[in-house]
Amino acid sequence: MPAVRPCSLRRTPTSLDFDFEGPPGPVRLELEGTVGTIAFDVAKYNSQPIAPLPATEITFTIVGGITHLTAVYAFNDPIGGAGTLREKCVDKTRLIDVRASEPAVL
Repeated sequence: MPAVRPCSLRRTPTSLDFDFEGPPGPVRLELEGTVGTIAFDVAKYNSQPIAPLPATEITFTIVGGITHLTAVYAFNDPIGGAGTLREKCVDKTRLIDVRASEPAVL
C-alpha cells in the first residue's frame, strides 16, 4: 500500500459549487460512511474511467487545466445512507458530504 501523502486538494475560493483544485500529480480519495456503508460505483476523471470499482478508495492523476471528476456512489442504505468524501492524505481533507438521496456528483 502506498504511503500517505501530503494533502494537495483545496476548495476553489470563487466556486459556488463543489469545486476543488490541486497541482498536477497523483491524488487518492476515500469514502467514509457515517450512516451505513458507501462505495464508488462509477467514477471518471477527465472523461476517463477509474478502475477497479466498486471500491471505497480511488486513485487518479490530476492534469493541468479545468477537468472534472464524476462519481456515482453505492449505499447499502438506499434511503438514509450518508458519508464523507475525503482526500486520503496526512490531514484527511474533508471534501464533501454525500447522501443516498444524491448518489451522483460532478
